[in-house]
Amino acid sequence: MQALYGFAFSERALESLAEIPPKFRRQVIKKARDLMMNLFPPKSKQLENATDRAGNPVRRERSGDYRILYVVREDPHEVVILDVGNRKDVYR
Repeated sequence: MQALYGFAFSERALESLAEIPPKFRRQVIKKARDLMMNLFPPKSKQLENATDRAGNPVRRERSGDYRILYVVREDPHEVVILDVGNRKDVYR
């Protein structure tokens, strides 16, 4: 049985979401929420040499031209969306 995971957006992710056009914002939010059901979707990728402050690896999930950067934390069990942005800008 899989443990239940909480779900949160960082301040940076919320600010980035506010700048995305509404049509794409809805798509990105849906894709982010899908992470609660599948923490590691087949097309998600772990970024090389990228971790959060606690040492958790940062992962990337695609949503059209946008990327969702997130971490899966084990203690407490939660998915945290770190940032969202256009693929050309989000990794900066």
